[in-house]
Amino acid sequence: MLALPAAVVGQAGATDGEWHYYGGDAGGTRYAPLDQIDRDNVADLEIKWRWSAANFGASPEINSQVTPLMVDGVLYATAGTRRNVVAIDAATGETLWMWRIDEGTRGEDAPRKNHRGVSYWTDGVAERIIYITPGYRLVSLDAQTGRPDLGFGEEGIVDLFEGLDRPRPPDGRIGASSPPMIVGDVAVIGGALSAFAPSRENIAGFVRGYDVRTGERRWIFHTVPLAGEFGNETW
Repeated sequence: MLALPAAVVGQAGATDGEWHYYGGDAGGTRYAPLDQIDRDNVADLEIKWRWSAANFGASPEINSQVTPLMVDGVLYATAGTRRNVVAIDAATGETLWMWRIDEGTRGEDAPRKNHRGVSYWTDGVAERIIYITPGYRLVSLDAQTGRPDLGFGEEGIVDLFEGLDRPRPPDGRIGASSPPMIVGDVAVIGGALSAFAPSRENIAGFVRGYDVRTGERRWIFHTVPLAGEFGNETW
């Protein structure tokens, strides 16, 4: 047996009151090392403003699971069963912009309409809000304007029904309730499936990586091996 020392890197958590990831930081620690509010003054807090999602259609199933992102004084979140993307001034509660797509029956047939929010990406110049629609489309929006990034996919949208590397059953439903995980310049996408009986032919929960600049699929991991891949004979 060969024992090698492991390098352990601790996550610092969200900093400066910002919240750039669904879990606070890339490690999902959900920790913010802030000390301005503590047990001695928390009772003195007052409501500054309220923002209601009621104007954006029906509420998701049971309750909202959205965790807003906080980037440079702006909150980014989704609202309603259509997952309207909204940008909100954190100081005033003013809605800065809103974007949504009408997906018709494709959105209505989604396996789950609830959602956990959006993802944020920047290269230091461009800023993008990346999210997945109820109908399983990957969308890239300009974080400043809310307009689709026309250099991404087709007019800012990538159809995630495509690029699955296997046929999608006519009655199979697939979507995603969590925002993409941003790793460098790649958006990592999973899938939420309808609860059919397990079978080789059912929709597979493949994991894919997409270029956040172009929308091109960079890679795919087959959780159910395809013909010729290791382990296929056991399925």
